[in-house]
Amino acid sequence: MAVITLKVVVANLEVVQRTFNRIKIYRSVTGLDGTYVEITDSGTRIPLETGKMVYDYTDSAGAAGYYYKSSYFHSVSLLESSLSDAQQGEGDFALEIVSVAELKTNYLYGLDLTDDSGTPMPDSLYEWFIKSAVSWFEHRLQLSLRPKPITSESHDYYAEDFCQYVFIKTKDYPIIDVDELRIVMPGAGGHTVQTFGREFLHVEREAGHVQVVPGYAGSGVVVLGTSGPWLPHLSGTLPPVLRDAIAKLASFGPLNPLGDLLGGAGIASQNLSIDGLSQGYTTTSSAMYAGYGARLAQYEKEIKQVIPTLEKYYKGLRMVVA
Repeated sequence: MAVITLKVVVANLEVVQRTFNRIKIYRSVTGLDGTYVEITDSGTRIPLETGKMVYDYTDSAGAAGYYYKSSYFHSVSLLESSLSDAQQGEGDFALEIVSVAELKTNYLYGLDLTDDSGTPMPDSLYEWFIKSAVSWFEHRLQLSLRPKPITSESHDYYAEDFCQYVFIKTKDYPIIDVDELRIVMPGAGGHTVQTFGREFLHVEREAGHVQVVPGYAGSGVVVLGTSGPWLPHLSGTLPPVLRDAIAKLASFGPLNPLGDLLGGAGIASQNLSIDGLSQGYTTTSSAMYAGYGARLAQYEKEIKQVIPTLEKYYKGLRMVVA
């Protein structure tokens, strides 16, 4: 599952409001031309507001392959418009790795997560830094932490590979699954000699190794996933040590501005005196460090300590004993 955000634009708002007062959202889990079922109800249908043309809807049980349509509806007359054209929403599997709630509860616990006026910092701020942290680790570890389809990865075929039951080391790993492997003759035509489905494939997901069971031979180029996608390691199954490091890095974003708001940017202490009465406070802020500098330093230390372990685990020697 993934958190999918939809945007519904009401171009002729005044005209629409003459007949309707709500927006319904429909979803298809079977593709663009699938069956669309309403996922809103009487309590969650989006109310139309005067002057507001763009409306957001979040499907917390969505997926990247789902399609959505919307309609206008009146809650009293029950009149409904035709469905809109289909669209796909905006989702990011980074929020499946670390959620905003997990970040606040486990890594920002005990902090005042509001600005000077007492307004809570928006969830979009936390989401942005979670996505940024996941992207940073993907580049640092050279791993795809978020699922993506790979439909045409090619490998040259060598005789010694056949002795290992067509042993293949995939270019991207870890992987979730391999849908199909084909042995294809070289040349522009690309004639398929043999196709191996999942039942013939042995997959070492963490190492990115794929082998075919004995009994089949061929020559040419091996093509993975020609008719179906193969996805890198599913975010929901990432080990806790990696999710922990990502969350700590994501904490840097909110902790920096929150630290500045703690008494004011660069203010270490302050005193107030009125008619002989005085009150003062002292923070850990200074001209060089934010208010939560100690926590930031600890998180930075722990991230640096765990990166060599993660690199060794995911990017160690890729070998097989034949």
